[in-house]
Amino acid sequence: MKTKQVKIKGKQVALISYKNIWVFPLITVYQHGLGSPIAILLYTYKKGELEYYCDVTVNLPECSRKAGCQFIETNKNGEDILAWLQENSFGELTNENGVSGFCTYPLFNFYKGEKYWEYRKINEELDLFNE
Repeated sequence: MKTKQVKIKGKQVALISYKNIWVFPLITVYQHGLGSPIAILLYTYKKGELEYYCDVTVNLPECSRKAGCQFIETNKNGEDILAWLQENSFGELTNENGVSGFCTYPLFNFYKGEKYWEYRKINEELDLFNE
């Protein structure tokens, strides 16, 4: 995993290389869905500010999933997002999929990923949604 250290809200954090850019995984939950469905977005870090880059997950409230699992947005990001998540220890791909419209989205288990827990804790400490 290639990382780059920066300060966000006074806290030293590691950005991760994704498609030759430095990103910060913002971890939160979707407002709708069973339980607390995981939402992960990637933000770039430019001039001391976080800027939205892409959604990693897609919420499919009508599709069942286990705790810690969420569907991955491969429609817009391509299949390589799955390898990136696994290579960077964010979890494991399951053998399940969710279907919405004409798109099929693979299900990913974030609870099995060391970096998921690490970045989730960092996100809670940064409290980026309460400025």
